[in-house]
Amino acid sequence: MVTPPRLAVRAACLLGLLALLGAPSARAAVDLLAPEAPAADAAFPLVVQGRAAVLCVAPSEASVVQLAVRDLATDIERITGVRPEIVEKPPADARPFVHIATAPALAGRWEAFQLSADNDAPARLNIAGSDPRGVAFGVYELSRRLGVSPWHWWADVPVARRAELRLSTGADPVDQPAVKYRGIFINDEDWGLVPWATQTFKPEVGNLGPKTYARIFELLLRLRANTLWPGMHPTTTPFHQVPGNAAAADRHAIILGSSHAEPMLRNNVGEWTAPKDDYNYVANRPGVLAYWEQRVRERTTGESLFTLGMRGIHDSPIVGPKTQPERIATLEKIFADQRELLARHLGGGDPTRVGQIFCPYKEVLEDYNAGLNVPADVTLVWPDDNFGYIRRFATPAERARPGGLGVYYHLSYLGAPLPWLWFDSLPPALVWTEMTRAYEQGARTLWIVNVGDLKANEQSTEFFLDLAWHADRTSPAAPAAHLRMVAARDFGPAHAETIADLWTRHQALAFARKPEHLSWQLPKGPYQPTPLTDAEIRSRLSAYAALLRDTEAAAANVPADAQDAFYELVGYPIGSAAFANQRYFRSELARRLKVRGDEPAARAAFAESEIAARQVTELTRRYNEDTAGGKWRGIVMVNGLSPREWPSFQLPSIAPLDNPEALAAVAAQESAQPPPPPLAPFVPPADARPGDFIEREGIVSIEAGHFTARTDAPDSTGGWRSIPGLGRTGHAVTVLPSTLVIDPASAPRLSYRFHVVTGGPATARVRLLPTHPLVPGQGLRLALALDDNAPLPLSVASGFDPKSDAWKKRVLANATETELAFPAPLSPGWHTLHLVAIDAGVTVDKIVIDLGGLLPSYDGPPETRLP
Repeated sequence: MVTPPRLAVRAACLLGLLALLGAPSARAAVDLLAPEAPAADAAFPLVVQGRAAVLCVAPSEASVVQLAVRDLATDIERITGVRPEIVEKPPADARPFVHIATAPALAGRWEAFQLSADNDAPARLNIAGSDPRGVAFGVYELSRRLGVSPWHWWADVPVARRAELRLSTGADPVDQPAVKYRGIFINDEDWGLVPWATQTFKPEVGNLGPKTYARIFELLLRLRANTLWPGMHPTTTPFHQVPGNAAAADRHAIILGSSHAEPMLRNNVGEWTAPKDDYNYVANRPGVLAYWEQRVRERTTGESLFTLGMRGIHDSPIVGPKTQPERIATLEKIFADQRELLARHLGGGDPTRVGQIFCPYKEVLEDYNAGLNVPADVTLVWPDDNFGYIRRFATPAERARPGGLGVYYHLSYLGAPLPWLWFDSLPPALVWTEMTRAYEQGARTLWIVNVGDLKANEQSTEFFLDLAWHADRTSPAAPAAHLRMVAARDFGPAHAETIADLWTRHQALAFARKPEHLSWQLPKGPYQPTPLTDAEIRSRLSAYAALLRDTEAAAANVPADAQDAFYELVGYPIGSAAFANQRYFRSELARRLKVRGDEPAARAAFAESEIAARQVTELTRRYNEDTAGGKWRGIVMVNGLSPREWPSFQLPSIAPLDNPEALAAVAAQESAQPPPPPLAPFVPPADARPGDFIEREGIVSIEAGHFTARTDAPDSTGGWRSIPGLGRTGHAVTVLPSTLVIDPASAPRLSYRFHVVTGGPATARVRLLPTHPLVPGQGLRLALALDDNAPLPLSVASGFDPKSDAWKKRVLANATETELAFPAPLSPGWHTLHLVAIDAGVTVDKIVIDLGGLLPSYDGPPETRLP
């Protein structure tokens, strides 16, 4: 379809939206026209010849609408230098105006909005909403289309200046969210958000107060979110104890909730002032109930979602009951008492009139799976495993719950086996795969994401919330499209592909091993050398060096007013990741060189490691002290947390080069893992085709997304799909949709044509992503078939418990491995391997057919595919 020249060329946010929708016909009718577009009678003149259209909003509209309109006026002024007048009624003269109102035609919808414009006399732009938040979302949508990034304040993204703003006319389709409650959890704020707010942004408050939260609430509205779980760590004054916090939330129409460990909107860390052991429902039921009731009595204005249940004071198991049956019985009594309080004070005697959620997090999920009965009108919120993999999906009976289902997800985490708090590196493809699967499995009522300090996770936060809005209109292309859209919107279309590519490479390297996880021993454990081979280390460091060079080149081309935003969103995370890898892997190479007797090279490599450590420190100093004129002083800390706190979760420090324990461990590794022999010259068979896989040195290595043929379910109802950006390979495959009913007789399959030279016994080693089964207790099941033989099943049946060593290893590596020995030797010549679906929910990244040549490594052998 040819785009008419009159449509906006700068509608980058729309292009991203279209990709998310997966519907090219869903183009917005009301859009910003390009500056060079010829003046047209059909255009709506928002700002023309130094005059702005009037913004009309009735005084009866809610405070969130009034705030949004003022922000729109400010945004227009940022762009043009002209501030629109805000009036209560449409002007009596012929001046163009923007009419902003709750619309009866949209009544009954949740947070829906519609933009429409005409150029009649007077010209009129309508922003209509079904409710106050819907109106506000419509207002902020117009700001997006004018080119104002949601991160204008939080990431210093500049606004492109224009003398005039003219909009195309017509009526947009009504837009509304796929997920009802969409929000964030401010968490682990000790080392960024709280120090920054306390020392830099609002020192007179000394903590997270209404000025800070007002900025957060505005950001949430610009990102089409509606819910907040406030910060709750010991350094943070409890949200409801700071005057003005709750009132600011109510003005912005933000729904207040609280985390899995804070029932009834109570911050136990700061608000439970009795002895810790008294927070015991079994032994102190009256005291605990009175504590909960106080908050219920106070929270009579605004909107709330009350978390039910009970855990310990701070993310710890419940105190009191000793056995699982006792815990289950106690929790069910707690539910009844909590609901009685809500019914009596807020529900007019009916608890179902009050929003409630229950999140079976960590150990509580075991109790739920053992039969804990949660009232049907309560939203059941599935947790992920703190590393981006959702632990539980609904049964058919659970999908029918009137209270609905939700997900509590992590973009940041403080806890075992190692924390990840530093900066944004999570591939949006993983978020898309897990959250789309959850949506398909019925989680459509609430999505909450742990964003840590928020400032370090801008990109992932926006993608998560954008997906929550569009989860019913998305496609596997959405993650990559989102990166391009954000890069174009925030840095200009000319830089979009370059910056999106930088982010993609950064995320791919971090997915193999996060910068926060550059250690193969756990905290307080003995030294363990990295399993990466010399070749893998050099390849990784070379990839980071190239990424760093390209980042610096991109920075040189970004306009001066975008330099701060580029450093915050691109330069700092990529630079810090590159030097963190240099710091760790140069020290590992140094130890190997020393064990091999090359003392000078060992000393030189270790010196490079120390230089890299100083470079990370300098990058962090620059962020805190120099960026945006010191605006973000105190917001970032190396590795995301203080080295003096939380010793159980600290990344082990680099051991000195001469450390005897480390050298002994490296020597043992070297003796058990001799260097690989040189590769023999490679000559592919004469009848090989591009895309075929060829045995090399006893190995056939296959990246799962590079299949040579695909067979879908009958009538093309679904099948294996490659997800761009997913897995270590960047194109892992999974079955879509996850609701596909798989008939073994016609199961979807992917095929891989490969050639064997030597022949003989063979084992297929399959690397999956460490997802959790769609059906609890069923494991991850799939099958392989060779040529025309029957499929052979294989599965991962254990290692899903976050307390297990297997799970810890898997999530740090983003890999789960299983294998299958073929029952008969492979003959030399051509074969076809088929990857056959048994269950949806399995994600395959790589397959290695080992004919006896496989050597130890971290990532497995490089792909043996013909280009």
